[in-house]
Amino acid sequence: MAHKGEAHLTIVTKLLEEIRMQDSVQTIVVEANKILHGKSGATRQIDIYWEFVTGATACKCAIEAKHWDKPVSRRELSKFRAVLNDLQGQHKGVFVASSGYQKGAHNFAERYGIDVYIFPFTIEMTNDEVTFFIPKFEHIAPVFDEEWIESVLMPKLREGASLEINARSPDEQTRLFDEHYAAKTVREVLHEHYLAEIREVPAHEICIRFDRPTYVDTGDQNVPMLRVNGLDALFSVTSRVETFKRVSKDYAHGAVEFMLTDALTGQ
Repeated sequence: MAHKGEAHLTIVTKLLEEIRMQDSVQTIVVEANKILHGKSGATRQIDIYWEFVTGATACKCAIEAKHWDKPVSRRELSKFRAVLNDLQGQHKGVFVASSGYQKGAHNFAERYGIDVYIFPFTIEMTNDEVTFFIPKFEHIAPVFDEEWIESVLMPKLREGASLEINARSPDEQTRLFDEHYAAKTVREVLHEHYLAEIREVPAHEICIRFDRPTYVDTGDQNVPMLRVNGLDALFSVTSRVETFKRVSKDYAHGAVEFMLTDALTGQ
């Protein structure tokens, strides 16, 4: 088992390697155990000092690394912030620890713009339970406008037209039109009326009635559209709980890329 000094050196060495390998910005200086003079006159030792340029923007990062057996406290983040405030010029603060952070430390770091990461940069998966609500529409049937059929369609039949209508396409494909020819599928119309509030609902009959002229696309050449007053169906909603694994950003691979993104967006 490595001593704490050796483990700390491992963190610093790994970070230096990743910084030197990246090519998304121009590194000016990257140095371990950098001694800087503070505005107070005190000397400050920085585990990793990183200065780089991207475009016309120059950035300076001070990286603190810790290998401890317990989570980093808010007090340690406060001490690091005091160092950052004492440095000449503006430095982006980055804190890397092997043991994670207390909740108060996370909140403190977020408040004062210090980016915190956990070493090693492996992926931690946490389980999230998500509830899915599954709507089910069965026995969907159009309610035809009998008056329209009698006054508009029947006269055409009397002239000798055929009435072999095929209107059996799935409700995901069958389309409804209003007087402006705005098209929606039968399934979309049902969802709009009955899925505004998601909750479990036992199976029951539903009746939708349209408040404007609406036509169903039959898919038949002889009678391409029929006027309908509404839709009848059997409707229910059931729920199912699924467990998903979520990746925590603190543990994601490519820590230097995250450091760069956070440093640049924080300028």
